[in-house]
Amino acid sequence: MTSRPADLPMPAPELKTDTVRVGDTVVCVLSGDLHTGTKAIGDQALNGALEGGPAQLAVDLDAVELFTADGLNLLLALQDTARARGVPLVLVSPSAAVRRVLEVTGAAGTFTIRSTVAEATAGYGP
Repeated sequence: MTSRPADLPMPAPELKTDTVRVGDTVVCVLSGDLHTGTKAIGDQALNGALEGGPAQLAVDLDAVELFTADGLNLLLALQDTARARGVPLVLVSPSAAVRRVLEVTGAAGTFTIRSTVAEATAGYGP
């Protein structure tokens, strides 16, 4: 008996997301790999966080192990959407993989980057 691909279990996603509110800031934590195959998971989490109309959106990238151009494009598109809605976007503690892509592409200067969630959320609610 042969199995069709549809009969096989789907592998666990390589990107995990969690969204929490800290004061008036929504913090979206991404962990794992952000690439072509996981971009849709990241897009859904990040844009879902933005839909709530936070005073600020913080994206915690400390636990991102693999970050490709698809991840960068996702963040750049998110920044444009957030800016159009008047919501400041801040990146929190980008991992070495994320920093490398941001620096090599020259995109590091286009984002506000903070070292910790506490630093990113200071001044945005209780």
